[in-house]
Amino acid sequence: MYKVVWIARYPSGMARQEVSDYWAGHHGPLMRRVSPVAGYVQSHVQGPLPAVSGVAEEATLFDGYSCAWWNDRADFQQAMSTPEWQRVVDDGPNVFDMDWLWNMSAHIEEVPMIEGPASPYKVVWIIRFKEGLTREEGRAHWRNVHGPIFKNLGIDRYIQNHVVGPIGEEGEEGEAEIGFDGFSECWFRDERQFRDAVESDTWAVAVQDAQNVFDVTQMWGAALKENVVVPPPLAGG
Repeated sequence: MYKVVWIARYPSGMARQEVSDYWAGHHGPLMRRVSPVAGYVQSHVQGPLPAVSGVAEEATLFDGYSCAWWNDRADFQQAMSTPEWQRVVDDGPNVFDMDWLWNMSAHIEEVPMIEGPASPYKVVWIIRFKEGLTREEGRAHWRNVHGPIFKNLGIDRYIQNHVVGPIGEEGEEGEAEIGFDGFSECWFRDERQFRDAVESDTWAVAVQDAQNVFDVTQMWGAALKENVVVPPPLAGG
């Protein structure tokens, strides 16, 4: 699969709920008309995560993100050339800070760590690797050392999303700058299951190990509400 993410902030001066409703009710459905597309899901920020979960502060610094899946790179490139995709781009300023969004858009390698169901309570951590690590070194530690710690916890589903390269209006953008190195998504039955996990000794081990791989001063976290516009491929669920 070929997966893309767009991490977004709403335009300044606009009511958050109003923009969120527009994103779900008008902008999102435009993606249904883009062909081919194998999946499209919006994740709307609902609120911050507790500091004990590993984030630097109890605040959210973004308003949501959307992910889209294609069967392969050729399908992605074909979709980017359609008038339907151009309509999505043209509508973007009605809902997003577009200058910021294109620096937070990327082709993603999806790395399943716990392949369970996409349960109702979803959380995310957006990460940057610590200074001195190459992207390859950071990805290896994240995948092989940090991620497996969470397999001992009560998490229904856990996906790592590793940045491969930047994405712009017309597709891949070569060496354009990207403002993050990846993001982790976890799904829980409810907030209680999440709280039990982050308050555990095992989670404390993971928070300690985060110092070895991430710049924790730039780690963003949020609780999310999913809006499934086109059901994505879901391994193991």
